[in-house]
Order: sequence, then structure tokens, then C-alpha cells
Amino acid sequence: MHKKVKNYIFAAAVTTFLGLAAVAQVVTYGDVSGEKESLNDLKNQRTNVEDILSKLESEKEDSEKYLADLDAKVSEIAEKIYKLQIEIDTKNEEIDATQKQIEKAEVDIAEQYEAMKLRIQYMYENGNANYVSMILDSQSIGDFLNRAEYISEITSYDRNMLDEMQAKKNEIEAAKASLDRQLADLETLQTEAEAERAATETLMAAKNAEIESVNASISEAQNQIKNLDEDIEAQQELISEMESIEARRKAEEASRKAAEEASRKAAEEASRKAAEEASRKATENSGKDNQTQQPTKVPQDNTQKPSSNSGKFLWPLSGRSYISSYFGMRNNPFGGSSTEFHNGIDIPAPTGTPIIAVSGGQVAWSYLSSSAGNWIGIDHGNGTYSVYMHMSSRLVKEGDYVTAGQTIGLVGSTGRSSGPHLHLSIRVDGGYVNPLNYVSP
Repeated sequence: MHKKVKNYIFAAAVTTFLGLAAVAQVVTYGDVSGEKESLNDLKNQRTNVEDILSKLESEKEDSEKYLADLDAKVSEIAEKIYKLQIEIDTKNEEIDATQKQIEKAEVDIAEQYEAMKLRIQYMYENGNANYVSMILDSQSIGDFLNRAEYISEITSYDRNMLDEMQAKKNEIEAAKASLDRQLADLETLQTEAEAERAATETLMAAKNAEIESVNASISEAQNQIKNLDEDIEAQQELISEMESIEARRKAEEASRKAAEEASRKAAEEASRKAAEEASRKATENSGKDNQTQQPTKVPQDNTQKPSSNSGKFLWPLSGRSYISSYFGMRNNPFGGSSTEFHNGIDIPAPTGTPIIAVSGGQVAWSYLSSSAGNWIGIDHGNGTYSVYMHMSSRLVKEGDYVTAGQTIGLVGSTGRSSGPHLHLSIRVDGGYVNPLNYVSP
């Protein structure tokens, strides 16, 4: 019984742990290093759940072995009860036979007693005549004595027969009493065996319930591992995508700086040449004091930088203002007791609903991802991106320039999605921020 209580406590503790394992996750999201830290945390969670799953399976194995032992014990008790029943049936048969012997002895005694009573009555009623007859009919004194002795022997025989029959009856009754005691002992053993079997079956029922509880915890742990595997896969893909975008952003920044540097050097070179030309002309006209020197224009850098987008953007779905999931920590939408960081907002809408660009910019990426589904990222300049996920269709491609309000895709449920909706994220300088700081219905 102590082991059973211990098992129930362990199963309850496991369920509690599974509920707390993910809640304990507090990670700073937004940049690649934060996402990698999140990935490591997910992997650590998976290792912890695997350890618990191993303990649960070991506990289940112990419980099933104990259950098998109980099952064997029930079989042993059932066989014992069966044998006791055979003995009880045999004793009942012996008791029935003995009872019949007692009843026969009682009949024999009654018949013998009746016969004796008749003989005594006959001799009493005809006693004198018999004696006279015995005397008259005797051939001699010896014959008379023989006849008198015969009558005495008949009387003694009747008495002895009654005594023997009564003794036999008493002996049979004693045997029956012994059989009755043996039967009572067997029935007591049978009652005890039945009680033991009932107690064992009750224990088996409790153990089966315990195994069911452990199985439920095992299923929960397996689901947790499955969800964590999906989260790890999605996190790895997100990190890969972020690293790719970051690498491309750095390459573009390096290219822009190189172009600016080349433009600056070209301007300096043009300025130097203009100065030399002006100096040459000044030397040629040194005799002309009244000549006015005209200033030379220096070429300017016409490279335009993207404008800042710190103001409000457009709402991406016309006529759809309900938000089903907000930015920040939330329960796992695919079940289980885990929580996760939601890096945007979810706006439910029917499949095929048009999605518009929240602001103008260049499409930084547009492709199908296993986790984000059909997704698009738009670069609005100054490190600000808008991100659209789970679309059924993408209507723009990487490199395209879009204007604010232009339709860029259609609502869907591609990738790791629980239903048709638009997931909108805003990234600033490599980190996710709350989209509601930029857009509103």
C-alpha cells in the first residue's frame, strides 16, 4: 500500500513538472543571440522531459511487474478456493452418507426395540402358562433348565442388541460431528480465501488505475517532446532565416558604404581636378587684375537613405479588427502545458482575404517556410521590417518595391498554423517589437 501511495504522488509530481517546465522559460527575444538562447532553453526542456519520460516508463514497468505478481496471486488463490470447494463437496457427501447411516441405525434400533417389547409383552401375558408348558413338555430336568436358559438368553440378546445399536448410533453421530467441524473449518478457509481474493482484486484495480495515470503522464510527456521538437525545428529555421537576413543586411550595408565611399572619393577627385583647373586658369590670367574668379561647383553625393518610419502604419486586413493572440508570452496553441513567446499578433480572417503592405518599401524575402508557411518580409528602411506569415498565396517576390496599401498576399493557414489567420510582426534593428506600437485597427 505504501508503494501505491508513492506511485500516485510521483505521477502527480510529474504532471506538475510538465506544467512548470515551460513556464520557467524566461528568455529575451528579438536578436539572433536571444533566439539561440531560446533554442538552447528548448533543448534543455526536451532533455528534462526525456528524463521524466524515462522515469515514468520505469515506474510503469515496475507497476506492470507488480500487477503481474498480483495476477499470479489471484490465480493461486482461485486454485486454492477451487480445491477447498472440492473438499467441502466431499465432506458434504460424507456427512450425507453418515446422516443416512444414523437414520438407518435409528430405524434398526426402533425395530429391535419394538420386537423386544412384543416378546416381553408376550412373556408377561403368558408367563405362567409358558413355565407350566416348559415343565410339562420337558423330557428331563436338564431339558427344562435348557429351555429356561434359552428364554433368558433371548431377553439378554435383546438388551445387548439395543446397547450395540445405540453405541453404533453414538459412534456414527460422533463421526458426523467431526465431519461437521471439518466442514466448518473448510468453509472458514474458503471465506478467508474469498476475502483475500477480493482484497487482491481491489489492489489490482488500484494498480490498474495507477498505470492508467502513469500512461496519461507518459502520453503528456510524449506530446510535450513532440511539441518541443516542432518548436526546436521552427526555432532553428527562424535562426537560419534571421542569420540569412542579417548577413544580407550587412552585405547591403557594406555595399552601400562602399558606394558612398566610392562616391566620396569621386567627389574629392573631381574637386581636386576642379581646383587644379582653376589654379591653372588663374595663372594664365594673372595679368588681368580686374578679372573676377567664378566659383566652381563641387558635385554632391545624391545617395538617398531610406526615410524613418517611426510613425503609424496601415492596418493589414481591411474590416478585420479582432486579434486572437497578442505579442508576448502565451500558452502553446497546439496543446500541452507549455508556453511560448509570440513575436507578433494574430488576426483571424477567411482564407483568401487580401493582405496589404502596412507601409512602402522593398520586399526583403518572399518564400514558403515549414514553420511560417508562405511569408513575406518588407524592408521599410532604418532597420524596420514588417513580416507577414501563414499566407495562402504570395503576390509579390523578393526585390519588388511596394507601396503602402498594396495587396501583397492572401490569408491562409500554411506552415505551423492552427487555422486561417495573418500573423503580423514588426522587426526593428534585428529585434521583434509589439506591432500595436505601429499599427491599429
